[in-house]
Amino acid sequence: MKYSFALAAVLSLAALGAEAAPVTLRLGHAVFEAHPNHDTAVRFKEAVERISNGDVKIEIFPARQLGDVKELMEGVEMGTIDMTVNSSSALATMIPAVDAFQLPGIIPDYAAFAKLAKSPSARAIMDRLEDHDMIALGLYDGGQRHFLTVKAPVEKIADFKGLKTRVAPVPLFIDIWKELGTNPTPMAYGEVYSALETGALDAVEINLSSIASEKFYEVAKGVTLTGHYFWPSFLLVNKDVFNGLDEEQQQAMRQAAAETIEPQVMAVAELDDKIKANLAEHHIPVITPTPEFNAEMKAVFAPLVDRYKAKDPLIAAFADEATELSAQQ
Repeated sequence: MKYSFALAAVLSLAALGAEAAPVTLRLGHAVFEAHPNHDTAVRFKEAVERISNGDVKIEIFPARQLGDVKELMEGVEMGTIDMTVNSSSALATMIPAVDAFQLPGIIPDYAAFAKLAKSPSARAIMDRLEDHDMIALGLYDGGQRHFLTVKAPVEKIADFKGLKTRVAPVPLFIDIWKELGTNPTPMAYGEVYSALETGALDAVEINLSSIASEKFYEVAKGVTLTGHYFWPSFLLVNKDVFNGLDEEQQQAMRQAAAETIEPQVMAVAELDDKIKANLAEHHIPVITPTPEFNAEMKAVFAPLVDRYKAKDPLIAAFADEATELSAQQ
């Protein structure tokens, strides 16, 4: 087992019978500072340093300084990196139950996501990460996903048919976009702009903040606000690092996560509103689907949701809780 420098210091003091010393934990993520995942890291850092009176400090390493998505996940699992904020989809092969968070059409809006992020069904899924030497302190969000095209904007369900659509290389996403009749095309994120520009792709399902930060609006002909699923991220800490902290430090970590989830999620909602206005300024049509469009899309997704619910009781529990919350709104 590999240990971080922070953990080694804590264990050395514990061996001498001393109380745990103040610690500085390294938190890495794979996105630029304009991305919501960086906002998550900053909010957590400020909260935990305040709650612990500086007893727990967080040093943030953005933009792949400590590695890409896969390397960060492996680093936290092994203990060579203390913490990360990383996409839940990156854990799908490790913990298939995380697919629950991105089943299409089950979470209506950011307010619902913020509630579900702290639900017992979400916590039950996150707790499975302890089998992989990681503790998920909280579930945050990188942005609700929509649909960008480089030809005519999508205005009815039939418009999806045959579109070469970039998806992250996750089986769930490939299944989802096949259901809608697109040609789902797994592709590295860094290749998307040029593929849209050259016509190698017709479309991409994407969050609005990425449309802005990657300047996809330069090649877009329309954005349809499908809001098909969210892009959740986990705040992860190595299990041995966390267990090496004293009780007050652990409580500060958990409290900092608990109090920053809803503000972070709702801040992404506010950011989305600003980006919609900016897209209009760039003369990009922003299509709000009709209720009939939304109902038809949800009906298309229903069999897929049922198939994934049948895979794992934890997926079913989260999906049922999301459906119940949606019905109450």
